[in-house]
Amino acid sequence: MRGNITRRGKGSWRLKFDLGTDPATGKRLTQYVTVRGTKKEAEAELNKRLNQIDEGTFVEKTATSVEEYARHWLKAIAPSKAAAKTLERYGEIVDQHIVPQIGRVALQKLDGARIDEFYAHLRINGRRDGKGGLAPQTVQHIHRLLSQILSSAVKARKVRQSPMQAVQTTPKVRREEIQVLDDAELVGLLKYLKGRSLYMPVMLAASTGMRRGEVLALRWKDIDLDRASLQVAQVVEQTKAGISLKEPKTDRSRRTIALPVRLVVELRRHRKEEAETRLKLGLGKSDHDLAFPTWDGQMRSPRPFSKEFAREAAAAGVAHVTFHGLRHTHITHLLRSGVPVHVVSARAGHANPSVTLNIYAHLLPGQQEGAAAVVDAALTAALQE
Repeated sequence: MRGNITRRGKGSWRLKFDLGTDPATGKRLTQYVTVRGTKKEAEAELNKRLNQIDEGTFVEKTATSVEEYARHWLKAIAPSKAAAKTLERYGEIVDQHIVPQIGRVALQKLDGARIDEFYAHLRINGRRDGKGGLAPQTVQHIHRLLSQILSSAVKARKVRQSPMQAVQTTPKVRREEIQVLDDAELVGLLKYLKGRSLYMPVMLAASTGMRRGEVLALRWKDIDLDRASLQVAQVVEQTKAGISLKEPKTDRSRRTIALPVRLVVELRRHRKEEAETRLKLGLGKSDHDLAFPTWDGQMRSPRPFSKEFAREAAAAGVAHVTFHGLRHTHITHLLRSGVPVHVVSARAGHANPSVTLNIYAHLLPGQQEGAAAVVDAALTAALQE
């Protein structure tokens, strides 16, 4: 037997059993556990633990706290899965919310009830300035991050199962209404921006559905004007460390987009005007070969760019839409025009068509009526026969 039982006192027993070999040192690992009850019950407990070891489900008792494992996850595991901006946000959530409220709780003692209390605090008093609770969306972000950390702890055999399974107040968020521009509003916005620095980035986003970071990172070498297409090959990212370029997050985000003829004409004009302007200013070619750089050829900063768009959109009379709303506008227009969802999904760089439908299906009025009309026509034809 790989373990034994020793009496410690009346109704008290010490279990000693073998955990195998430490891969780092090669030494045998032994676990000691004290249990209460009869000898028969102690034997049953020992057999249970030995079976768990054989099945790979045994979890060694540890005093590791939620904070300790969260910081281990941030340092050793998260960087392999998340971009710098996402990691920065993860760190803020851990520091500002998770650690202050449940950081000292032993990881193996964290249960659903304690997490429910945590979420209640976030909803009522979660703001750092003491002025009330956090927005439902923020609470959901915290929930998702905590879920990832606890799932990792299960894989690391720090806990047998995630306490998230016992949480009764999982945060839910109402779908925010997506703001899009109708044809007249888009035309009005483009007319207002004509001759301004935002004109071409806005036209590109509205014509292709590209994301802000993709638009700002676009290089002339990524654009094939003769074939009327472009490649999404990099993205601008802004963190506390500054602005940088990175590869698209997924293979689906790294994509080829066909360009409408009018956009190709405007891009040719823009490239010519940009070259003439740089020549007048005595500037050479942009270091990054960017299609929409600052006046001196540098990358545009995403946050100031969005603020500039907000000001210009308000001046144009369409303050209700953000720059990302141009992406929504493009995708919605394609779906309403009958472009197959798998084509729209590929153009948008979504993980799969179901993501596209999940986000935009509610913006397609009349689909139910159209389905009913198709069935009605079939029934009518069949009955006439």
